[in-house]
Amino acid sequence: MISFAILLVVIGFYLLYTTSEKMDAPKLLGFENQLVQHKSASKIAGLILLILSCILTINVFGLGAGIFLFLINLMTVASLIVLLAPLKLFNAKMLFICMALCVAVEFLVHIP
Repeated sequence: MISFAILLVVIGFYLLYTTSEKMDAPKLLGFENQLVQHKSASKIAGLILLILSCILTINVFGLGAGIFLFLINLMTVASLIVLLAPLKLFNAKMLFICMALCVAVEFLVHIP
């Protein structure tokens, strides 16, 4: 559940990052041309994904801890995307590897 919330934050922030006026679309995931053509729909979809992730973390952890965890996730993901996207290190393969690692840690490590 936490890894799904992190994935929603990654996709939501990347949608908002791609539709930014100052950002030159680097075409890392393959669908950036459609995002640039439909900026308003992409911004709305990015905000909906971020709100959905916030609601999901609040549902799992409670109000205070959920908002705090969402903000930590958002700051971490935002800094990684802003740093790695211009260097072309943020791509679909790296996203899949990171999400597979998050899912493995979430489901294989059992904390009683």
